[in-house]
Amino acid sequence: MKTKRRDRLASQELIPTSVGMTAPPTSGDVPTRVRIAPWGEVHSTTGRFVVDEESAALVLAAFEEHGADLPIDYEHQTLGGEFASPSGQAPAAGWIKRLEARIDEGIFAIVEWTKPAAEQLAAKQYRYLSPVALVRRGDRRMVALHSVALTNKPAIVHADPIVNRTAEPSADRSDAIETLVKRLDLPVDADVEAVLVAASRRFDELDRQRRREDCERRVGDAVRAGRLTEAQRDVAVRLAMSDAALFDEWLSVAPVVLPLGRTRPPEAGDAGRSVNAAGAAARLEFRTHPELALLTSEAAFVADAVRRVAV
Repeated sequence: MKTKRRDRLASQELIPTSVGMTAPPTSGDVPTRVRIAPWGEVHSTTGRFVVDEESAALVLAAFEEHGADLPIDYEHQTLGGEFASPSGQAPAAGWIKRLEARIDEGIFAIVEWTKPAAEQLAAKQYRYLSPVALVRRGDRRMVALHSVALTNKPAIVHADPIVNRTAEPSADRSDAIETLVKRLDLPVDADVEAVLVAASRRFDELDRQRRREDCERRVGDAVRAGRLTEAQRDVAVRLAMSDAALFDEWLSVAPVVLPLGRTRPPEAGDAGRSVNAAGAAARLEFRTHPELALLTSEAAFVADAVRRVAV
């Protein structure tokens, strides 16, 4: 058994990599569920590796086979060598009690922190979590976890911090938040909560605008179809905005209003076609009767013809 384990380890390599925790400490507390490695292909200054369903299954199986809690140390001191502390000691910052895997999210650890580490995290003295991954050379899959360290020198490119700085309110915001700050014309130092509140208000404003445009379109269709009069337009829009169901009920029983001289309800598009036709006929009449220019302008003559059709 020991020979097989040595052979398996010979085909793997240790890669210290750094990832951010999934949730920052709040009100002096520190997270006990943290992400050890993100899902997918992970790029770092020490090499790349892959975390997928096969990888996650291997990592969790190796943890179970190990049968003991895995240490979270400081600055990879458990590795020794160039990482060793001057005293040669490698005190634990915490212990990994259980591993979990979530597809498209990553591998997570349930952690029991030591008191000194919890205090340092709450005080923001440490900001990143760095796992030492055992990576299979053949396909670069992560297959086991050697240990994890607290560090302030992340290896993963664009690693997320585990604790936000208080002195730099915008330094740790994501690109999406920065984009919202610009689009919403907010102060550059606006905190995340203020950005989200402003974004929510803007979404509400856009939703009201969309609803009003939709109500105005529906009321306009009803007016052109003869179900409502022009005088009822504003009241109908307000009703549709405040109570769409009541507006629908009212419209369903509204009688068709026929202008004098009309013998049938207007069809969809009749109004537009009638106005266009009246305008074209009026222009033709004005241009074929030069004497009309002594009485009025072409624009006024055409406008009067269109107005009489629209009434």
